[in-house]
Amino acid sequence: MVPETSLTTDSGLGMLDYAVIVLYMLSTFGIAVWFGRKQETTDDFFIGSRRMPWFAVGLSILATLFSTLSYLGSPGEMIKHGIGLFIGYLAIPFSMTVVFFLWIPFFMRLRVTSAYEYLERRFNYGVRLLGAFLFILLRLGWMSMVVYAASMALDRVKGDDFTVLPGNDIYWWIVAVGIGAAIYTSVGGIQAMIWTDVLQCLLLLTGVLMVIFYVMFVDQTGPLDWWATAAKHAPDHVSPPLISFDLTVRVTIVWMIVNNFFWTVCTHGSDQVVLQRYFSTSSQKAARRSYLINVAVDLLMAALLATAGLALLAFYLRHSELMPAGWTATGQADKLFPHFLGHQLPVGCAGLIIAAFICDAMQTLESGVNSITAVATNDIVPRLRQGRPRIVSELTFARLTTIVVTVIVTANACLVAEMASRLKEGTLISLMPRFFNLFVGPLSALFFIGMFMPRSTARSAVPGALTGLSVAIVWCWYQEIFDAPKGPTVFLAIAVPWLTSVGTALILSLLVEKGGPHAGQGYTWFAIVKGPERTD
Repeated sequence: MVPETSLTTDSGLGMLDYAVIVLYMLSTFGIAVWFGRKQETTDDFFIGSRRMPWFAVGLSILATLFSTLSYLGSPGEMIKHGIGLFIGYLAIPFSMTVVFFLWIPFFMRLRVTSAYEYLERRFNYGVRLLGAFLFILLRLGWMSMVVYAASMALDRVKGDDFTVLPGNDIYWWIVAVGIGAAIYTSVGGIQAMIWTDVLQCLLLLTGVLMVIFYVMFVDQTGPLDWWATAAKHAPDHVSPPLISFDLTVRVTIVWMIVNNFFWTVCTHGSDQVVLQRYFSTSSQKAARRSYLINVAVDLLMAALLATAGLALLAFYLRHSELMPAGWTATGQADKLFPHFLGHQLPVGCAGLIIAAFICDAMQTLESGVNSITAVATNDIVPRLRQGRPRIVSELTFARLTTIVVTVIVTANACLVAEMASRLKEGTLISLMPRFFNLFVGPLSALFFIGMFMPRSTARSAVPGALTGLSVAIVWCWYQEIFDAPKGPTVFLAIAVPWLTSVGTALILSLLVEKGGPHAGQGYTWFAIVKGPERTD
């Protein structure tokens, strides 16, 4: 029997915490200025002239994909719904095979800046625009969600006695993060982004270790004790069903594995944010090493976040008096982690992790804005300008575009904050499909159709992607559209639209395509990877 421990809670961040936040912000801005002064071309700004070290790129990919959403949402998912999310990592051997042997060789042979250049070569410019449009919607929603999550954490950590300005503080945090990101993004480019991603990755790792060791020390308990507490509190937390064909059952082992597989192969096979980092490496070998680093640290972080979720659940079930009045451990699952950071850790520690949250939000904006700007300047603007003389240089235009997009994201993050308070299922993991993951499946399907369906042209690929997008919208917003008490599981929100897109395109390719040779057949996977290296 573990003896009871008397604990106290403070009111939030102290002056030392704020000093640490300011120091960290100045350090990251210094990194941006340092690399920004060396930039002369858009290649420097977008892909680091393909000279970035593979280990830094691998950590950068992790820091980008494992953003504040995952950092806060994963422990919250463990607290509220159990271990199901983490069982999905059993898909890694399968997804790793696809990324390592199919995606990386293909995209590294293309030698492009924007991944959507491929869609024009394979289909036509209209498909390229569709891919770019889906990507922009995906990343605008993603960035808005990350800024919202970071601002929610800041609002929770700062303490209830501290008010910044009149009104709801979360909106002021969103604006502050947006302004900081606009300045930082326009200066640094991808080199600064990757190196600050490395620093941020190390800080986030430190933060989750602080939570685990704090609970171990103060309660003299460990992971086995926390597991037993979770099993006693809610048996399905530690033993989800193997599979259910009732699609309103949120968590099953099989669907979690399917979700993880499709999320990984879809993002690594179509998302400019990820692919742009691979493009910044010097070779296929370096890109593969980057991916292996990403997988290894991703597994480590997932295991630690799952453990931290168990620790927080056990801690607040044992010390319910340390939560604000009216809170329950599972009812405020997403808010427990930031509340713990601001009210239980020693002064200074919380500031360090919150600085990482702020910079993660800013880095997320930079990653997304940098990639959106790369897509805009390569996929959209040249055709709109159509030979007319430039008013500013391409590099200046890229920097100005980053500022404009950041302002749009900041405004959209305020809208996400408002909508999140009104939705029936408001956890971060459940919000992600609604606001951005619904675009992942149709976007990835366009690339898959291009790579592996040589008969297909734009006549079958575009209707396939649009059909999948329609299914995605209904799937993710089912509760709101039909005013239903439950909707289909969020963990099939990528797989089902992807399968719909590919299946529709396959049927149409047999019904409406002529089947004869066409120019796009030179850009299938086998033609690119097995054929002579192209220079176009």
